[in-house]
Amino acid sequence: MTTRSKDIIFLFGAGASAEAGIPTSAQMIERIERLFETHDQWNGHLRLYNHVKSAIHYAFGLKGRFNADVEYNIETLVNTLYELERNEDHPLYPFIASWNSRLVALAGADFSGVQTVRSLILGELKKWVCPDDTSPAEYYRGLLQLQSDLNYPLRIFSLNYDLLVERLESADFRVESGFPGFGPNHVWDWERFEDSESAPTPLPQMFLYKLHGSINWKRDDATKNLYRVEQVATVEPESMEVIFGRAFKLEAADPYLFYAYEFRKFTLIAKLIVTVGYGFGDAHINKMLMQSLRDDPSRKLVAVVRCGDERQREQRLCLIQQKLELTEAQRPQIDVRGESASGFFRTERLSENLLATMPPTNDAPF
Repeated sequence: MTTRSKDIIFLFGAGASAEAGIPTSAQMIERIERLFETHDQWNGHLRLYNHVKSAIHYAFGLKGRFNADVEYNIETLVNTLYELERNEDHPLYPFIASWNSRLVALAGADFSGVQTVRSLILGELKKWVCPDDTSPAEYYRGLLQLQSDLNYPLRIFSLNYDLLVERLESADFRVESGFPGFGPNHVWDWERFEDSESAPTPLPQMFLYKLHGSINWKRDDATKNLYRVEQVATVEPESMEVIFGRAFKLEAADPYLFYAYEFRKFTLIAKLIVTVGYGFGDAHINKMLMQSLRDDPSRKLVAVVRCGDERQREQRLCLIQQKLELTEAQRPQIDVRGESASGFFRTERLSENLLATMPPTNDAPF
């Protein structure tokens, strides 16, 4: 049973939660730009924001990348602000003769303006991923039926900070996210992800690996232990345990490094990798997916993305092939499903659909 549970793994990107009212990275950029233009608290930092945005585009332009080829999103922006905020603590500081004079004028000599902008954005992030109305996320309940049909734990690797997957938990459906409960006395424990037959407790219905952190995580200042809370209002924006940007993909503190290792391990075990709402914009994730598909020519990747027609589906297939650096011979390993996350989760007989996509196995239940 546990062996078959490793045959299929899922990777959720921002598009998986978009229909539930959680903005995507591009939509987050649009929202903060409206805030910079319309709200007094933000408006005073508009010129600083424009300067940083222009500098990011300029850096891509030096590499011959313009317009749609510029990877300008919320992660790129916040990571850039974080690096600037480090100022004299940055390892490259001794090698830089002077900062851009206009940047200093806009951010202040101590770069306090940069810290303010980053804090404002993080505060909005907290609101965005905690919608007042969660009813639009009902389509996630399709995972309950999928797990029931497969009759083994689902393995969900998520790049999202929201709590839509955790809300599936009930007395009859346990979502294992590494915590025995809520509060500082229930710290994260990697051993809770062990699924051996000799495990002391019954297996959960789902293992959830939140690769980039979660909106309801907190870290004890003294012990550095990670725990979760039921009321996210107690989590200060500057203390949120969420990862932005490439520099933090392999954060040494648990659980980030552990989750990255687990994702790599299971991509090399699974027969079928299903991505839902993932835009293939994360180079670190892409490298592990690329390695997985190259490791086993029979391994399949199903990419669930919104596509209006066959032409758009073909364009997305070409993009994924390019991002994963796959050859034409490896192209058939990718199956692009042109539908929304809600449509996919509500697919009739989804379990049979996915199992039919897998390479044949001797112990397949169907």
